Amino acid sequence: MIFRASIPEIRESLVLPFQIHPVARFGSVRVYAYRSHGEVARHRHPEFDEVFLVYEGLVTFWADHQELTLKPDELIRIPQGMAHRSGSRVPSLVLLFRRDFMPERRNGHFPISEPGTDPLMTVRIHEQLQGRPDFTPVLLLEANAVRYQGIRGNGRSPEWEARGPSFLLLLRGEIALEATGPAWPEPVSGILAPGELAVLPRGARWRWEGQTPSVLLWVEDIM
Repeated sequence: MIFRASIPEIRESLVLPFQIHPVARFGSVRVYAYRSHGEVARHRHPEFDEVFLVYEGLVTFWADHQELTLKPDELIRIPQGMAHRSGSRVPSLVLLFRRDFMPERRNGHFPISEPGTDPLMTVRIHEQLQGRPDFTPVLLLEANAVRYQGIRGNGRSPEWEARGPSFLLLLRGEIALEATGPAWPEPVSGILAPGELAVLPRGARWRWEGQTPSVLLWVEDIM
C-alpha cells in the first residue's frame, strides 16, 4: 500500500529549532523535517551528500566562502566532505534527504566528490519547470544515485513507472493520485493537497489527475 504523510501536520510537532523529525523512507533514503531558526555550527559529512528542500521561510547555507539563501521550493546539494553551516533569522521549515548507507562504487558510476570541489548551487524548482510542456519530468539534480525531478501539469497525466522506490511531494495544486504495484494490482488512489506526500515501491505505475495547475517533486532511489 502507499505510505502517505503531511508536512503541515508534521510541522505542528516541531517545537525546538533543529529538532529532527523522520518523515519517510524509500529504498535506503531517509527524509527528515526540521525547524531552522538560529544557526547550526560548521560541520561535514564524509560518507554522504545531503540535499535540502526549503519548505517555508528563508534558509542561508555557508560553505567554502560561498553563501546562498534559499526560498520555499528551492533545493541545494551539499557534497560529501564539504564543511558547511546553515541558519535562519526567521522560523523556517526544511526537508533533508540523505542515504542510510552509500552504494557500491566499484563500477565507477557514482564517483565520490572530493571535499570542496563542487560549488554550491540553488535549484529553483518552479523556474526550472517554466516553459516546459505539461507532464514532462525535468531532472533537477542527482546525488548518490538519487534522482530529483520536478513535474508540472494540469488535467490527466500519462502513466509513469517508478524505476526505484519513490517519494512524491505535492508542492502546488491538488491532485488525485492513482497507482498500481506488484503487491496490489488493483489501482490504489487518494487525494494529495500541498505538502502531502506518498511513497511508492519499485515497479509501481502511477499517474495523477487535477483540475488546477499542479507541481510535484518526484525523488527516486535508482541505486
